[in-house]
Amino acid sequence: MKKPVIIAIIIAVILIAILGVVVFTNNNKEESKKIGEQQITADEFKSSLEDKGYVVMDSTSQMEQYENIKQVYIATDKDYSYRIEFYELTDNEYATSFYNTNRYNFKSSKADTDQETETDGSIENYSKYTLLSESKYKVVARINNTLIYLDVDATNKDTIDGILKDLGY
Repeated sequence: MKKPVIIAIIIAVILIAILGVVVFTNNNKEESKKIGEQQITADEFKSSLEDKGYVVMDSTSQMEQYENIKQVYIATDKDYSYRIEFYELTDNEYATSFYNTNRYNFKSSKADTDQETETDGSIENYSKYTLLSESKYKVVARINNTLIYLDVDATNKDTIDGILKDLGY
């Protein structure tokens, strides 16, 4: 009589353990959007920032002379004190070139002071460069053929980092 009870307990423990692993794995997938995992569309950028109270303008017409730029949105905070630029380009190759040019420009603007911090990283379809000084915070980030560009006052760093995290950049 003890043997069937022990077997039933062992089976119940195994089933609970398997269920726990499945639930834990699914929760972790849903809770976190990994940085650089999936690009957003221009419309998703627009609606996401409008939901956060930003004024978002379609600036594509200002870039008509550049055939490799498909869509441009510029989001400004409610005080118009800084802006976040979003570019959708025709392909990954041009986006990478656009990213590298802006990364180089940021690096070239870097002064030789101890008060500056920079991060630089690339993996597969994702690249991000940041430069933080006492007065400025500069970011250029790319996922596939989309790019986000910022050159703002350093006082806005935490706000910007939160937005970039929400967007997956």
